[in-house]
Amino acid sequence: MPSVSIDGDVAGGAAAGKTTNVTIDGKTVVCTGSVVASHGEAPHAAATMTSSVTNVTMNGFVPCVSGDAATCAHTISSSINVTIG
Repeated sequence: MPSVSIDGDVAGGAAAGKTTNVTIDGKTVVCTGSVVASHGEAPHAAATMTSSVTNVTMNGFVPCVSGDAATCAHTISSSINVTIG
């Protein structure tokens, strides 16, 4: 089962956590719409995260898990071992 992604996990560039009310190990959770740091020209310059999660929300946000793709097609890692589903 994939693990939840948190602030700083990488999808080509580091992803920023989206919800400030949900944290894991003191870091915010990466969710649909989270910004990915620029890592090249378009589409890598303004990528955001999308999520494959369909049954969980965290404070109204849909969390991303390892393997989810950014709009630039890079998949995100996970630096923790917290699973949902």
